[in-house]
Amino acid sequence: MNKTIGLILVTVGLGLAAGFGAYLSPGYRGALVQEGEATLSDSAVDGAFEAYCTAREKSGLAPAEGCGDSSPLVAPDDAKPLSKAELRTAQLAAIEGGPAGLPDGVSTARGAYAGALQTSRKLWTTVEAAGTRGPGERLSGWLSVGGAGFGVGILLLLVGSWICRKADASEGETGDAGESDAVDFGVLLSSVLDDVASLAADMEAMEAPTVDALDDFKRRLEDVQKEEMARLCASGPAVQRRHGLQGMALLFSPLSSAERKMNRSWAALVDRHWPESLASVRGALNDLESAQSELHGLQHAGN
Repeated sequence: MNKTIGLILVTVGLGLAAGFGAYLSPGYRGALVQEGEATLSDSAVDGAFEAYCTAREKSGLAPAEGCGDSSPLVAPDDAKPLSKAELRTAQLAAIEGGPAGLPDGVSTARGAYAGALQTSRKLWTTVEAAGTRGPGERLSGWLSVGGAGFGVGILLLLVGSWICRKADASEGETGDAGESDAVDFGVLLSSVLDDVASLAADMEAMEAPTVDALDDFKRRLEDVQKEEMARLCASGPAVQRRHGLQGMALLFSPLSSAERKMNRSWAALVDRHWPESLASVRGALNDLESAQSELHGLQHAGN
């Protein structure tokens, strides 16, 4: 029950911390909105410019004011040192002094282009006037809107983690007093090792196995896999509580290899591939012996 409460607190705390941690400070969020609007205004300027050039072309007017191969409103070299707001100001100054007496359609398109430039200049002027916000300002702004929720989330995470850890420790004490089926890891490992060693010896003694012999070897291997080996592989949490994470890694690395080779041997027996099944059983035996050696080392270090 305690562990369930701990997991609930961890889940809620993680959600709160992630949600409130993703908040932006009001000032920074507003600046991003303004910059986004200004960027969209550039697209409006480009669209209005294309419409103006198209109108000129349809009216049979020669290219001008950047349309076609004519010179742009502001030369590229002059535009390089300018900010966006300054560039829009220069473009407006150039277009406002342009020719009059244009056809209605062209005049309307030109006016829309000038209006888009004015809107873009206004937006970029606001963005540039706001300047950049330093980390201190952004942090203080975030704390004002999301700091409290983030702090509560972190607190719930810590409390939930502590409860889960205490529950694991309590389960560990109970488990150490009597592991599942009251069988020690070392006893199970010895039993599997003896069974595989006996199987390997019987297989090595047979040069030309019969079909019945192959089926018998497969049945014996299945019995080891389904019983002692399955319980051995499921004892990871108890081994970690007793020997720690590093000790568990030392034991389960060769143990996992042994399990894979036993599975390979079983498949080879099903396929009647005698050399591979024999080699895999030998490999599994070597891995089990390595696991037992690591276990003795851990027990000796513990004493």
